[in-house]
Amino acid sequence: MSTSLATRGHIAVVPSVPALALAILAGALVAPALAQTTGEASGGEAGETVTDCDTCPTLVRLPDGSLMGRDLVTRAEFAAFASATGFSGKGCHVSDGKRWSLNKEADWQNPTFPQGDDHPVVCVSWDDANAYADWLSERTGKSWRLPTVEESQAATAAGSTSAFWWGEEAEDICARVNLADQSYKALFPLDERKIEACDDGFAHTAPVGSFPANAWALNDMAGNVWQWTNSCLKGDCANAVFRGAGWNVAPVKNFTTAHTWGDRVVVRSFALGFRLMRNPD
Repeated sequence: MSTSLATRGHIAVVPSVPALALAILAGALVAPALAQTTGEASGGEAGETVTDCDTCPTLVRLPDGSLMGRDLVTRAEFAAFASATGFSGKGCHVSDGKRWSLNKEADWQNPTFPQGDDHPVVCVSWDDANAYADWLSERTGKSWRLPTVEESQAATAAGSTSAFWWGEEAEDICARVNLADQSYKALFPLDERKIEACDDGFAHTAPVGSFPANAWALNDMAGNVWQWTNSCLKGDCANAVFRGAGWNVAPVKNFTTAHTWGDRVVVRSFALGFRLMRNPD
């Protein structure tokens, strides 16, 4: 179970394995057993949606009373923060399907592929995600934060114990998540991994909510983009855990609920975004 680490302010410590720089395309790592959600609902009914402002992420109340973002944070939501604070954030790691490199001109507004306002923001580091959460907290007077890896996994499972949030097998995966598929392969022919033969309809990121929600009405808990968590990587808080896998990821084991990965908190990648939680009223 994660514990707070005052030296990082936001981040919590969980067991994992050493980080490998820019290993987003590699096989993911098995995290600890899923955290169990307990406790009584606070301030409302499970499944209800809560919105604090016009440009704030929409939240879903979970069975334990906690509030989690229904969607990955979008470009439009992040743009409100960037406009108010002057955030820039140049420099993002990108891949041609074979090699990763730092593109010094790429950023959340230009991740090297087209996006709409309703797409998940990418090219944001763990530090950037926490700066956004702190800004939302100050703006709304409520406490926003990244979820721990256990909270993210439990919310993904939504009460199930199966390997994937929808079941034990990966059949029809292109109808359930945005992953490296035939649309992706057409644009990234250098990728030599085994790519799924199906087509999810998106070569890069998809608008949030394009795929079915899980049992707790949360969208994109697997697929579309990796999601930063508020957990250190094997006690090393210069590195943080992310999970969920993304649009350029294969094989399908990466999309299981238990799999995680991690990297330096300053890393920005064109396949890595985040969602937030808010403490209940």
